[in-house]
Amino acid sequence: MAESEATPLVQQSADHYQAGRFEEALNSARQAIEIDERLTDAYTVLGVALSGLERNEEAVSAFQKAIQVSPYNTSAYYNLALQHYQMGYKNDATAMAQEAIRTDGKHKRAIELMKKLETELHVEVAPYQTSLGDDRGAAYRYQNDAPQPTTFEDELPPIQKPPA
Repeated sequence: MAESEATPLVQQSADHYQAGRFEEALNSARQAIEIDERLTDAYTVLGVALSGLERNEEAVSAFQKAIQVSPYNTSAYYNLALQHYQMGYKNDATAMAQEAIRTDGKHKRAIELMKKLETELHVEVAPYQTSLGDDRGAAYRYQNDAPQPTTFEDELPPIQKPPA
């Protein structure tokens, strides 16, 4: 029941973020978390709103909490990677981009960020597969993929409206 009450607040938070109203996005995300602290999307939107306000350390904490709540959430790993990258922590960004690719081997933005990091760091990260043994996380399938922008707003969680 709590999740259904919090979902509109997460959507409202995402809408505020997309409109550039970061403080309002922050407040709505925090209200959603108060109702249900297991909502990964609420922590993700909280993180992007904090990043928009340049409250970087708090944004990192929000993304880490999203990962703690849902360890297979690709968007949370990607946004944490992007946050680390924007803060200048490229090794941490590489590790989180790798995790995003491990959870979803076709995540275009994580793949593009990984390519960018490899170029900037002058290293090639060793390919690996997911712990499940399948090729969803085959990180090096990306050489021929087209570049994608690396922005937070493209990674807002998909919010589903509650049934009427």
